[in-house]
Amino acid sequence: MVGFVWLQPVSISFIKYLMWAYSTSTNSEKGNIEFHGAHIHYVAYGQGDPVLLLHGGLSNKLSWFAQIPWLVTSGRRVVLIDTRGHGDSTDGDAELDYHLFADDTLQVLDRLNIKRTDIIGWSDGGIIALILGQQAPERVGRIVAISANFQPSALQFSAAEAHNQARSTVKNKVIAWLQNRWTGSDKNDALLEEKIYALWQNAPQLEHTDLQAIVAPTLVIAGEYDVIDPDHTIELAQHLTNGKLEIILGAGHSAHITHASTFNKLVAAFLNIPNPI
Repeated sequence: MVGFVWLQPVSISFIKYLMWAYSTSTNSEKGNIEFHGAHIHYVAYGQGDPVLLLHGGLSNKLSWFAQIPWLVTSGRRVVLIDTRGHGDSTDGDAELDYHLFADDTLQVLDRLNIKRTDIIGWSDGGIIALILGQQAPERVGRIVAISANFQPSALQFSAAEAHNQARSTVKNKVIAWLQNRWTGSDKNDALLEEKIYALWQNAPQLEHTDLQAIVAPTLVIAGEYDVIDPDHTIELAQHLTNGKLEIILGAGHSAHITHASTFNKLVAAFLNIPNPI
């Protein structure tokens, strides 16, 4: 059992989320927008300045279970979106593309009458956040980009190899199983996986000038053992107009889940909100 001590923080975060989610004080606003043939599902909790959470590829909004209760109780309006084709969103009739995901996100913000928001994006969600920072700077306050890349060459493995590598140890296999079961990503059909792997191989295609156009203060976070090349992560932070870099020691590609306490404290300091209890 000693070898599985690392599970305790994840389990505690999960239990806290369940207690919060099933409490009578938890009110939510849920809905769907229809855009380019897809139904994009969203949910919003709480009141206050908005913060948008964008999940990674082949996951969904529930991957933020270690952040949602804390952000709501800190006085923020927390908005979560299931990316097109993921979770409770359908993929529609358009080819999957990060710029399309960004357009979907703006449609949801318009529906919720949110003119400007902070964004926390993980992996694919971090890429979407960067694109929003570049293309719609007036809609973006601060950005936290976790394990994001701006070129496909940043993957230290092919997309399929990265998928397998993340599950190559007993620890990562258990984390992957728990995460997939909880978020429902174990139910992703083979066609969606094929589309996402193709996207990872060819996108994003952002240049240094695109990064320099992002004026929002941006916290770049990566795990010490991330699947994103560490030199690429440094390059990303350096070419952002207002970039800051933090590496979470011992973490892989899912630091907000496996190292939630460290991650949440970094985000709290960056967004100037109370530390999680």
